[in-house]
Amino acid sequence: MKRLLGMALLTASCAFALDSARIDEISAWLPEKPAAMGARIGDRAAWDRLAALPSAAERIKSAEKALAEPIPDLPDDLYLEFSRNGNRTRYQKPYFNRVRSLSSLLLGECLENKGRFLPGIIARVRAIAAERSWTMPAHDWSLTCFNGTPHIDLGSSHRTLVFSFVYDWLRDKLPQDVKDLILAECDRRTFQPYLATCRSPDRRKWPRGHWWYEVSSNWNSVCNSCVVRAALAMIDDRRLRAEFVAAAEHTVPYALKGYTEDGYCSEGMGYWNYGYGHHLTLGLAVRAATGGKVNLFSDPKNRAVMMYPYGYQLMNWKSPHFADGGGNPSATLLALQRQVFPDIVCRRAAEQDLLAGDLTVISLRAFGQDPGPAYTGGFDTLPIRTWFPDAQVLISRGVWPKVTMRLSIAIKGGHNAELHNHNDVGSYAIMLDGTEMCGDPGGETYTRRTFSKDRYVSKVLSSYGHPVPVVGGRLQKTGRAAAAKVLRAEFSDEKDVVELDCTAAYDVPALKSLVRTMTFDRANSSITITDRVAFSEPTAFEVPVITYREWEANGDATEFMFRKMPKTTRRLKMAVHASAPVAFSKELIDNPDHPSPQRLAFTFKEPAASATFTTVYSTR
Repeated sequence: MKRLLGMALLTASCAFALDSARIDEISAWLPEKPAAMGARIGDRAAWDRLAALPSAAERIKSAEKALAEPIPDLPDDLYLEFSRNGNRTRYQKPYFNRVRSLSSLLLGECLENKGRFLPGIIARVRAIAAERSWTMPAHDWSLTCFNGTPHIDLGSSHRTLVFSFVYDWLRDKLPQDVKDLILAECDRRTFQPYLATCRSPDRRKWPRGHWWYEVSSNWNSVCNSCVVRAALAMIDDRRLRAEFVAAAEHTVPYALKGYTEDGYCSEGMGYWNYGYGHHLTLGLAVRAATGGKVNLFSDPKNRAVMMYPYGYQLMNWKSPHFADGGGNPSATLLALQRQVFPDIVCRRAAEQDLLAGDLTVISLRAFGQDPGPAYTGGFDTLPIRTWFPDAQVLISRGVWPKVTMRLSIAIKGGHNAELHNHNDVGSYAIMLDGTEMCGDPGGETYTRRTFSKDRYVSKVLSSYGHPVPVVGGRLQKTGRAAAAKVLRAEFSDEKDVVELDCTAAYDVPALKSLVRTMTFDRANSSITITDRVAFSEPTAFEVPVITYREWEANGDATEFMFRKMPKTTRRLKMAVHASAPVAFSKELIDNPDHPSPQRLAFTFKEPAASATFTTVYSTR
């Protein structure tokens, strides 16, 4: 390893942004040589225990399937498609397929130990090593990586991590030229650009594209975690490994700033799994490498953030899809949580199979790490509500089995400069028996426009596609100032009430006030949402309802019925009440490569100086 990394990196003339004394201190805690990432293939006692699990057969079958499939092509022309038309999906499908199949083959070989998957592993290593860029085209707008100067993104850091598992687990099986190839490519594409960043206190000298190093989004946790964990497995020089650990210490506080003090993740549940999940695996890997001397979980905020997936559920294992990050809690990540805060684990997480999850999760769970005390219960039943006061998000749930059908609602205040923001102050999502019936539409398939100045041209990302008012013909504005104020938050066993002043979300000179009140009446299994608006002069006002479900309405469009499917008995009633006549209209919002939501709009027929609009959802 020194031949490839040592001289090039250790003798470089640079100004350290990290504390040299701290690096020396960490170095003393690290082993002389990299420790195994769980267990190497030669440790047959460890791997044979996993191979005896019933789930091992399915993992080996997946490896057989991967071996039989050709390695997908990644031609330059496909990479450049994003530059031409903004499409990122066509390249990313084969791009991710390559590394998924490599991971599958690696796990199959370690479980079976017959050598039959080695040729497929080596072929994929060579194919990935030959890629013109490991950085995804969507993160290479200027084509810097494509033209030969690499920088790190979510994809390249993950490729590096998977390569480190191949190198570490198979180090006694791989030909030397393949191991040299892995080290050289990770050095060139990842380790050197990373060190150029963490050693420089001047951001202007960072490699292009390394804005993520000190930001508060999932990028920070993902890129730093993948690179640091790979370095711990692959770099022989102990002090150099210590430098990567010191960088992790430096970056973690920035990542934690991305969560509110109550632990809320504005990026959504899917991005909690992705972002905080990488923070979790980084912290466990660093703790193991340093014998517990470096603790990336020392900030008390970690406990609140780890509680988020338990609270952010409308019903068991079903989360609302606010912002871009749709998805539900990952039981395998909650299983890893047990090694940090064992008292907040649930049964489903505690009973996860040891071969569940990706290579990182398996490596941290399956090879003798202390999982914490035996499961004692306490986190398997959702409470009747979860309130995130800092984020202004309430999740209010019905009581089962006291009601015939389980009804729940999530409603958010917040602001319009959140991470992976949608312009959605006042948005809500209503779930009935595990199916979202009305409310927030979730995200869209990412294209070049999604993260550009034209982001809110999208009807799905702008307030137009959310169940929030259109005021004076205007949608919600973007920015931190477009924020809700909580006027009332009153909770009891029978009823939850939250009142949000959403006035600041709109740039309408005539708007004096806009207050949205949500009342969840558990006893009657009903949810009432009321908007009260006042203007200095008569102004147009519209309130939409968003749904993906089948629906029907009565003749004057004052009563609606929503169903998951046409003939299902599970249905949600909605009655609308307005202070003046309204016109009803419907629109299918185009959302390419995703289900398209329906927008049911109620528009006051005449401009009003004040107006009240109420929707009442019920199961009876």
